[in-house]
Amino acid sequence: MMAARRNGVLATPFLVAAIALGFAAAAADAQSSFPSRPIRVVSPFPAGAVSDISLRILADRVGARLNTQMIVQNQPSGGGVVAARDVLSAPADGYTLALLSNATAVSAALYKHLPFDPLADFVPASGMSDFAYLFLTNYQSKLHSLQDFLAAARAKPGVINVGTSDAGTTPYLTALRFKKVAGIDFTIIPFHGASELTVALLRNDVDVVINAYGGYRQGLTDKQLRAIAITTASRSSFLPDVPTMQESGVPNFEVSSWNGIFAPAHTPAPLVDRVGQEIRAALAEPELVKKFRDLGVEVWPAPAAELSARMRSEIGRWNRVVDEAGIERQ
Repeated sequence: MMAARRNGVLATPFLVAAIALGFAAAAADAQSSFPSRPIRVVSPFPAGAVSDISLRILADRVGARLNTQMIVQNQPSGGGVVAARDVLSAPADGYTLALLSNATAVSAALYKHLPFDPLADFVPASGMSDFAYLFLTNYQSKLHSLQDFLAAARAKPGVINVGTSDAGTTPYLTALRFKKVAGIDFTIIPFHGASELTVALLRNDVDVVINAYGGYRQGLTDKQLRAIAITTASRSSFLPDVPTMQESGVPNFEVSSWNGIFAPAHTPAPLVDRVGQEIRAALAEPELVKKFRDLGVEVWPAPAAELSARMRSEIGRWNRVVDEAGIERQ
């Protein structure tokens, strides 16, 4: 059999094998020396958000464990598109990672043509954090419990005002889902963040707020706000006196949000595994656990398979919510 000729060079089987071995050796060397420069983590959340602060805490510890810098870059945009494009345009070499979250799963459900596929274009490294949503009222409100809220909504359909973060966010879709499950009607009013929602609640512009715990800790501590229900299956260690939905008479309603670290697809598996192992090790450090808890979130050191399964499950969940609510996909 004649050997093939490439660019004037006779490509003998021996030469082909030598080249292949050379590439394999170079790849092995790159992996053994990883990381040899700073690692970048791109976040779709704005600086100062709870997810951003917790990511920076984690990045500092993981960077120290890897003997390098782990740099967080914020690129917020609708659907997390800008951040995802940035990560996917970088080499799949382990030096550019993405923070993806429940918001990513919501975007996959809301957008007809999201320019990236969270399941196909990214590979999971490790879970990072998990947190519940609260139903909150003004401390002076007559709505002291979820049962009070349900009774008021049933007595006057559409009159109760419920504040959430922006339309299309997890809290907004949670409110839509709650309407369906509880069989009640109320008006959803979206706002731009915890500070605006707190002001609206204190001014009685809204009767109830649905949002994550982190942004309302001070109001709860100062007894300006009251938490009347939590959306997880069990009570929170942060607020052990706040009943769950099941305890409040609304079975089959459970929502929690999460964040995880992903790499671009085709990143060498040993590099993704190494990063994932160091993330989970950092999340086991008592000091980091305390810092997360001070922000109102729990560490979630999920292995890659669990993180992948949760992304898939949440995309399915929010697709059903969008369909049931008759929301037109963007």
